[in-house]
Amino acid sequence: MTSRRILALMALAGLGLVLLSACGSTGAGASGLPTLPPTITALPPVTPTDIPAPDPIALPAVDWDNIEPFRAAMRPAYAEDIDAFEDANRYYIEASLDFENGISVLRGAERVRYTNHSADTLTEIVFRLYPNLPALGGRMTIYQAEVNGVPVDPVLTERLTALALPLADPLEPGESVEMMLQFSATAERGMNASYGQFGYQDEVFSGPEWYPVLSVYREGSGWWTERPTPTGDAVFSETGLYETYLTVPKDFTVVMSGSEIESFPVDENRTKYHYVSGPMRDSILVASPIFGRLTEMVDDIKVNVYFWPGGESAAEAVMIQATDSVRVFNENFGEYPYAEFDVAETFNFTGIEYPGVVVIANRNWVRGNAFLETTVAHETAHQWWYSIVGNNQVDEPWLDESLTSYSEYVYARNVYNERRAQEQRESDQDYYNFYRGSGAPDLPLDLPVTSYTDNNYAVIIYIKGPLFYAELENLLGREKFLAAVQLYYERNRYRVVEPNDVLSAFEDATGEDLDAIFYQWVGDFPGLDPSVVESAVAEAS
Repeated sequence: MTSRRILALMALAGLGLVLLSACGSTGAGASGLPTLPPTITALPPVTPTDIPAPDPIALPAVDWDNIEPFRAAMRPAYAEDIDAFEDANRYYIEASLDFENGISVLRGAERVRYTNHSADTLTEIVFRLYPNLPALGGRMTIYQAEVNGVPVDPVLTERLTALALPLADPLEPGESVEMMLQFSATAERGMNASYGQFGYQDEVFSGPEWYPVLSVYREGSGWWTERPTPTGDAVFSETGLYETYLTVPKDFTVVMSGSEIESFPVDENRTKYHYVSGPMRDSILVASPIFGRLTEMVDDIKVNVYFWPGGESAAEAVMIQATDSVRVFNENFGEYPYAEFDVAETFNFTGIEYPGVVVIANRNWVRGNAFLETTVAHETAHQWWYSIVGNNQVDEPWLDESLTSYSEYVYARNVYNERRAQEQRESDQDYYNFYRGSGAPDLPLDLPVTSYTDNNYAVIIYIKGPLFYAELENLLGREKFLAAVQLYYERNRYRVVEPNDVLSAFEDATGEDLDAIFYQWVGDFPGLDPSVVESAVAEAS
């Protein structure tokens, strides 16, 4: 995502070299360096028109102990994964989506159960209203809020992107609280804030994080309320379970994280869809009356490709690329646990990942486009690195993006051959060398998005990052390297990882001391051997 998910195209100012700073890659140009799409300027958000306050939705009581419905969203061999999430974040959502006079309007309500897994006593619960970020450019409004059935006055901060619900009774470790929010989310037709991840264009609505999302509480730092810049991904969330009832006009096709378990007519004009998810970090909703669909199976995984009118030929190619990607990453990294994987054509700039769903740009939806293939492979790899193995994409973007970019090499050598993968790696090396030769700073990988300039973020995270993993593969040998990646995946499925989780998995799987090479490429981080840092500092001085 870059996402969760934002795409960025950056230029190396004054050097005549254009770099892609998010999901996607390249074909080869006459110069020997990859040919990349031109840079763009992120557009300012358009404030959607106000809508009247909707009538409250009367939500039923939720049996939080019942986790059986969520097994339907898992492959049979992974249905028991649900058992570990009895006390996870839980969402029950009822909503409707309509296109009204040039505005897409979501009206909804949610019950949310949050359990305090920290050692701290909490006095408030914080949600993020992601559509209100400048990077998304929509508008989310909260009309009513309750905590354990009692109305409360929420506190909005960070320019309406963080919403805190005060707790009358502090929440002790291990205790749970139920909250209810009535909300709406709107987007103007044609709106294209930042890189087109949230909006309404061409009779398509694309809504990442279209509902109020629980923030993340960390001991020592409290609730995460950072307001991300449009340069990188915007979302930081924890794994939870989702049950959603969505009502739309009957001619709409719905794409949502998770699996549809039933649909039924509400009246002669509208249909209600019932979705459940496996353990997922967040949810996207894409809906349109214009979608066509192709479906194939990879073992027992249903792969759907949704396309615009005239896009069926490219959709056939995307289906081959998506199913190849799932097979390759299942074999090399570990099995995809969900019953479904969706690819949808939308109006974003290149491609963006979400749990169980990736969206690919209409502008690149052309059969034979090498950029389209690389984007599909990259975004599919994000199902392993971001969706299933999670991380803080704002403060530690390398944890998902760099390994995902390395995964492009894995796709190339398994679908094509070693030479194809080697050419791709050499192309990245050429870019990196060109960047370093320009005198630009060779920054470590483990920095937050805000610590990079546009140029640096593009090169360090998406080019230096995969080269780091390629260097590890050369050092360890491919068999040991992939064993380490598989251990990292198995240990950390559905978790939020930190840099030391990568280091410990590689050292435990291989028996090698890798602190020095991690420090050389990644930088200093908690868990790294202090003597390695001290030795490097002494040598540099």
